[in-house]
Amino acid sequence: MAELKNTFSWSFSAAEDFSECRRRRYWAKYAMWGGWREDAAELQKTAYRLAKMENRFSILGNAVERAVMWALREKQAGRDAGVDDAYEAEARPYLNRCWSESKGELWRQSPKKFCCLKEHYYREFDSASENEAVGMIKSRAKTCVSHFIESVLPRISGIPREREVAVARIEGGDPESFLFEGVKVYAIPDHVYLDGEIMHIHDWKAGREKDSHYDQVALYALWANVRHGRAPESIRTHVEYLGAGRTATVEVTAERIERVKKTVRESVAEMTEYLVAGDRARNEPLPAEDWELTAEGGACRKCNFLELCRPELGSDG
Repeated sequence: MAELKNTFSWSFSAAEDFSECRRRRYWAKYAMWGGWREDAAELQKTAYRLAKMENRFSILGNAVERAVMWALREKQAGRDAGVDDAYEAEARPYLNRCWSESKGELWRQSPKKFCCLKEHYYREFDSASENEAVGMIKSRAKTCVSHFIESVLPRISGIPREREVAVARIEGGDPESFLFEGVKVYAIPDHVYLDGEIMHIHDWKAGREKDSHYDQVALYALWANVRHGRAPESIRTHVEYLGAGRTATVEVTAERIERVKKTVRESVAEMTEYLVAGDRARNEPLPAEDWELTAEGGACRKCNFLELCRPELGSDG
């Protein structure tokens, strides 16, 4: 089997990491590469393990996504399902498994196979705060599923599955992507379908509203434009704030497509400056010390890679 190559790529989340902290992007893209191998250096193994780490909010989002898609499939099959049905079928087993694997430190066997929660790894929980987090996750997950069943499901359940547009997921290997000006761009919308001549793109959000979400779905519109040849006027993007029970439908225009293209170009150009000779085909990073640490101390405390940066952060870490 040919050896995997660490190719240059871009994604919305990678751009956010790079913008907030250059060093975080170095750990997540370059230092971790090859860390899954038995003969990898300890730094590689550590960076790889930390790159795979989840947190209580990320598993909440994953659990909600599983539960709402289960509810949708049930409805499409002619079966009505309630909040508790969806929670028990998908969200609860997933959350219990993640929590159990993390507390049992099964990730030491395989960071890719088993869940590791940042809160457990960095000992951020005491018994009271852990119980509070468990209750928060359960409550928010059920609220999100409830809002989905009440307000989103009636709008989308009538679309037959053959009108849905396939989106590659991480679990199946290489996730959904498209080529933009020679650069591989990852874009993984949650649910996409055709209704007449219109392509609808939905993104589920279990957390609070952020302005950046609109930039994220703009990237999905570019994906639809480049990958599927859709004209801007034939694309509709919907940010489904399931916690609040609110839908933000964002208009797609040619100008919006051009703005997101500009964003990708500028971000790619900035990232390229941190490669040896600015060579994206070679994709060899400059030394770690050339990837600046963020000046925002609060960002460090929330970062998976805090362990690797502590020697430089001193008391701030």
